Amino acid sequence: MSSRPDRLATALRRLRWPVVIAWILLVVALRGPASSLSAVTNNGASAYLPSSAPSTRVAELQQDASASTDEDQAVVVFARSRGLTAADLAAAASARSAVARLGGPVGSPGPLRRSADGQAAQFTATVTSRPASQISVDTGAVRRISTAARSAGARAGDGLQADVTGSAAVTAATSVQDETTLLLRALAIVAVILLLVYRSPVLWLLPLLGALGADVLAKAATHGLASAGLTVSSLSTAILTGLVIGAASDYALLLIHRYREELRRHAAPEDAMAAALRRTLPTLAASAATVTIGMLCLLAARSASLHGLGPVGAVAIMAALLAEITFLPSILLILGRAAFWPRIPRPGRGGREDSRAWSAVGRRVSRRPAWVTAVSVLALGAACAGLASVYTTGDPVADVKGHGGAVAGERLLTGHFPGGELAPLTVLARPPAVRAAAGTAQRTPGVAAVSPSGPVGGYDSLTVQLSVPPYGSQGAAVIRDLRGRLGQDVLVGGDPAVQYDITHAARRDDLVVIPLVLAVIFVVIALLLRALIAPLVLVAATALSFGASFGLSSLLWRYGLGYHGIEAQLPLYIFVFLVALGVDYNIFLSARVREEARVAGLRTGVLRGLGVTGGVITAAGLIMAGCFGALFLLPPVQVAEVASAIVIGVLLDTLLVRTVLVPASLLAIGERVWWPGPVPRPARTPAAALSEEAARS
Repeated sequence: MSSRPDRLATALRRLRWPVVIAWILLVVALRGPASSLSAVTNNGASAYLPSSAPSTRVAELQQDASASTDEDQAVVVFARSRGLTAADLAAAASARSAVARLGGPVGSPGPLRRSADGQAAQFTATVTSRPASQISVDTGAVRRISTAARSAGARAGDGLQADVTGSAAVTAATSVQDETTLLLRALAIVAVILLLVYRSPVLWLLPLLGALGADVLAKAATHGLASAGLTVSSLSTAILTGLVIGAASDYALLLIHRYREELRRHAAPEDAMAAALRRTLPTLAASAATVTIGMLCLLAARSASLHGLGPVGAVAIMAALLAEITFLPSILLILGRAAFWPRIPRPGRGGREDSRAWSAVGRRVSRRPAWVTAVSVLALGAACAGLASVYTTGDPVADVKGHGGAVAGERLLTGHFPGGELAPLTVLARPPAVRAAAGTAQRTPGVAAVSPSGPVGGYDSLTVQLSVPPYGSQGAAVIRDLRGRLGQDVLVGGDPAVQYDITHAARRDDLVVIPLVLAVIFVVIALLLRALIAPLVLVAATALSFGASFGLSSLLWRYGLGYHGIEAQLPLYIFVFLVALGVDYNIFLSARVREEARVAGLRTGVLRGLGVTGGVITAAGLIMAGCFGALFLLPPVQVAEVASAIVIGVLLDTLLVRTVLVPASLLAIGERVWWPGPVPRPARTPAAALSEEAARS
């Protein structure tokens, strides 16, 4: 044995207790900022907009004008299909009076207005809250408004519908109120999978301890980034939890698996851990670097939320890696071989580290690799056809699950009142130009009404109501036309303009970020494998996996779950995570294949690599899918869409792409897959390699 492993083993022996103590002190010190991360998140319009967008400037001026408070609008709507009766109107007036008496964060309601068809009536009320407590105040206030409306509606008899919609109702329906519950769900899922994998009363707990430490470190670092000015949305913080726990568990699985192999070859646990770290660290580092650099590519995005997600994701991955290559080895060495009880690995004792199931899959794939590659590509291509069902929407109510009050109320409102009444535009013009701006807006096709509002930050404001649906293609055309008529000195904002600007920024970000991520991932894998053909195969397989996953997810959202479209930014969220995580598992496999190919040639290397990594990577994929599956239970549709797409993508990659398509592709291409680098030459004769393979089977 060389001196380098001896030095590493000695260092591991000396530092195991100091490292564990340092992590405990670090977690205690960082617990405060980590637990207060939600206080520095930004979920306002400016969090999802490029800084140069006109609606960003409008949102900033309005936010400055409202000082430390935020205002959401609750719209109370009553409707009867055969026309409102006198009793219905009396009930609506009674509900308005009850809302007026609520006080606190609920402002004085506006006048009761009837629809032109006589079948509906509505009034509005503002809900004011401080940003740090917006979720709790909106939820309680909207609940009280809804109770008042439905109590009054019930007194009018059957047939009168009463619901509360508007931005306040949407905020209340989509609020993520308890991050601790999310963390516990993810940990419970991981714990169950680890118990099934290790079947040990001790070993399953160790990766979780590392994941918890990584979670605290990542959240504290994200708190610091947000305090320094980085835009961090609640969607980013929700993804952070699933990503850090999933990645930390994945890294732990790979390290523990290799450590157990080495314990069968070394008498001292320190020597086994040193060998395991030397074997796995390059792979873990390449994997973490791929995901981290892929996340940092989001810094090229114009959207503030995507721009902020990049560093958040990078912090999550680096925290996970740091915990599992420092804390986990130290605690494993403190416990010694007893950590694996009752199946303790010892030198000289036989043991099988490869998976029988995946070894069998590998043998079947190797019989007709070209045919298996073609069938797999066709199957994934067919799944990509689901992309035709994708459609984007900027309607905030589409973020609400089910058919609750916010959704039902919007349908009532848009069915009986002008399309743009629920979401008007805000036009800001300097005082000398406001009269001309009002006239121009009034003459713009698609504008129903223009009314003056109060001054905002040195501007005079106008409320512009559209006669067309504000969030569809017709509304986008009116916004584009209105801006062209008013010129650059007049600012057009409001929720429909916000969604218009988000959509345009997302299209630009797709064109820039997607090629950048693919190029970066290709470079990292090429450096790891010292080849060009193999990285092309892995990146192409991962891109195809993304298309298939997104297509299947789109079908699920539209026809299975009844979701009403996807926000324009979310496909890029999903792309970055699926591609980065998909390549992550392929790196685990390809690195082991290359290692084994040096010993026994490509065919045996692929079979051995798949057999040895199959079980651990499948478990890692199930853990990652489980962590993001916990996010699916959160209220916002956008979180559920991201989570479900990642779950489908990770499972598809784990069970088909990485286990069937990639091995078959490598075998079909042959030794040329390592071009232009040196071909790994087997250290054993083909006959010896085949004999060993037959013995394992």
